Amino acid sequence: MDTSLDTLFRLYTFTPGRRLFAIGQVRKAALAAGDLDFAVFATSCIDHDEALRTLEAKWAAQDEKAPAFAPEAKPIDLAVDGVLVAIRDTAERQVEASAQGDPLATSGSALLKEIFPRGLFAVTSLPYVEELCEVERILGVLQDPMRVSTVQELGLSRYVARLVDLAKQYRTALELPLPKRITFLEVKAARAEGQRRMLQLVAMIVGRYPSEAPEDQASRMAMLGPIVQQNEAIGHALRARRAADDVDPETGEPLQAPIVNDAPALTTSPA
Repeated sequence: MDTSLDTLFRLYTFTPGRRLFAIGQVRKAALAAGDLDFAVFATSCIDHDEALRTLEAKWAAQDEKAPAFAPEAKPIDLAVDGVLVAIRDTAERQVEASAQGDPLATSGSALLKEIFPRGLFAVTSLPYVEELCEVERILGVLQDPMRVSTVQELGLSRYVARLVDLAKQYRTALELPLPKRITFLEVKAARAEGQRRMLQLVAMIVGRYPSEAPEDQASRMAMLGPIVQQNEAIGHALRARRAADDVDPETGEPLQAPIVNDAPALTTSPA
C-alpha cells in the first residue's frame, strides 16, 4: 500500500518559480498568524528551491558533451600555439632577410623543416595530448646541442625557454581531474525533493487544522490558499493542453517565456 505524501495529497508538480512563490506566501501567512513552526519549515523549503534553481542553471550551462580534460588546459594550449607561431614567424623572417649564401638561411630552413615537417597548423590543430607530444619533440630538436647556435642566431632562445615552461604546465593541466558534472538524475532528485517538501508543508498544516469547523477551514485557506491557487492554475493550463508557464518567484507574474526542457519531467496528476 502506497502511503507517500504525493499519493495522499494529489497536487500537480509545481515549477520551481510557482513553488517558491506559493511557499513564500505561506511563510508570510504563517508569520502573520504566529505559527513559527510552519514559517521555519517553509523557509527550509524556500532555501531548497533556491538551491535547486542554481543547480538547474549550472546543469543547463554545461556543454552537452563532457570535456575530455580539465578547463585549465585550454588557455595553456592557446599560449603554446602562440609561442609556436612566434617561433615559425621569427625564424622565417630571419631566413628571408639573410644574404644570399648566408649559412643561417640554410640552417634556419632546415630547422623549420625539422620542427614543422607538415607545417605549423599540423601541430596546432592536434588534440591536446598529441599536441603536447609534438611540442616535446620540437623542444628536443630546439634544445639539441647541434642546434643551439642556430636557435640563438635566429633569436629563438626566449621562445624556447617559454615553450619549456608551457610544456610543463600543459602536462600538469592534462593530468588534472575533471570537474564534477551535474547529472540530470541529480536535478531530477532535487526537483522531486522540492515537491516532497511542499507536500510535507501541506501535511503539517492539515494536521494542525484537520477539522471541518469554520475556524480550521479558515486557517487552512489562509495557509494553503497560495498553494491551491497555483495548483489550480497548473490544472487549468494542462486541461487547455498547454504547458504551465513558470512564474516569477517574487511577484507570481508569469515569466515571458515558458521553461523548455527536453529531459523527462516529473508529473503528478490529481485523482
